[in-house]
Amino acid sequence: LDNVNISINEGDFVGLIGHTGSGKSTLVQHLNGLLKPTSGKVIVDGVDITKETNLKDIRQKVGLVFQYPEHQLFEETIYKDIAFGPKNLGLKEEEIEERVIRAMELVGLDYESLKDRSPFELSGGQKRRVAIAGVLAMNPKVLILDEPTAGLDPRGRDEILGRLEILHQEGITIILVSHSMEDIARLVNRIIVMHKGKIAMEGETREIFKQADKLTE
Repeated sequence: LDNVNISINEGDFVGLIGHTGSGKSTLVQHLNGLLKPTSGKVIVDGVDITKETNLKDIRQKVGLVFQYPEHQLFEETIYKDIAFGPKNLGLKEEEIEERVIRAMELVGLDYESLKDRSPFELSGGQKRRVAIAGVLAMNPKVLILDEPTAGLDPRGRDEILGRLEILHQEGITIILVSHSMEDIARLVNRIIVMHKGKIAMEGETREIFKQADKLTE
């Protein structure tokens, strides 16, 4: 990354685009302290997270869903998988259950019929939704998704994107990393374009798409 300077505001739905190797995934991993910059600052809610040693609070606030998050599923039931994060926060069982129910509702999975099933019996799109629910159970203020529709069939893709729209309406700030201009055009209100580790373009969705030649370049 080279001299990246951006602000993400509460309630934003930001699309982060750029070709492979432009620095998108590297950038988002700085936003909850998985990577630390060699210079500069990353400030979340007024806290410079580059100076923080305990990043537990930050990782609750800023949830990151990796590409192919279903590879991170490992528990024997869907309930246990989604409950894993809240359990590690040391929450009481009742609150853990409430969070699992709510997270499943947010991603459109039926709690009663699915909670005791193995996540490995599900379709690709459903597994992806379980993995996203696991992050949502931490009650993040910001949700970052790195290529959330990668490898899904059209139906699975539409399900995930439809859910992201609903999450944004619920008040969650979303940063969506995607190669799909179509997905970006449909969902986001602001676009950041990366090229060779720098911010090449930034602005409202309509304004960025107007600059078709520059975007293609």
